[in-house]
Amino acid sequence: MDDLVEIKRGVVFTTSNIIAEEFGLNHIHVNEKIDKLTIEYSILKKQFIPSTFTNKRGQTYPCYHLTRDGFMTLVMQMGGAKSKKARDLVMEQQQRFIIGFNQMEKVLLRQSNDEFKLARSQGKIARKEETDTIKTFVEYAKEQGSSKSEWYYKHFTNATYKALALLEHNKPKTRDTLDLLELNQLYIAENIISKVIQQGMDEELHYKAIYELCKQALISFADTLMMKRLK
Repeated sequence: MDDLVEIKRGVVFTTSNIIAEEFGLNHIHVNEKIDKLTIEYSILKKQFIPSTFTNKRGQTYPCYHLTRDGFMTLVMQMGGAKSKKARDLVMEQQQRFIIGFNQMEKVLLRQSNDEFKLARSQGKIARKEETDTIKTFVEYAKEQGSSKSEWYYKHFTNATYKALALLEHNKPKTRDTLDLLELNQLYIAENIISKVIQQGMDEELHYKAIYELCKQALISFADTLMMKRLK
């Protein structure tokens, strides 16, 4: 609303420079107030994220990104206005920001729901493809002399969930408990399994060798995810 509030990386926030401008405050004093709050109460640091902004002249200055909680905390620390006119103005500005947060959070929720539905749909397709491929693999393993090839449905599932750290009490989590990121990672991992199995059978490799290649591919994928998290 009126560019008071934004969404970035799945978080709804406003900034200290916007607050200063809208409330008619000195931005330096707003930052000083936030500095004091975060020093005195370390629990508030998640509500105020240090950042920078560039003004119309192209000059860059420090600022803070504030979550809804950060905004409300700061507003409560601003002190009361003396005249009714001033109080009315402050109240009006507060409500504009609150409405902005509400609207952006609705947008974020709608986006998350749409993305979640898409991930679930893609996941079902990937799981069906993987199951069909494993079914062919089970018959392939039987032809090579395996007497317990049916166990590979469970083996592949356990290997996948273990690599992605999706185990709970040493058992794979149910898909209904996975978040959007976990569902997308599982979707990719199951695609990897299907392709490695199919390629191994096309090359007429031993079924045990194919299984080991799948585990290695899963570990490599999981390592890639970890490196991205560390960046």
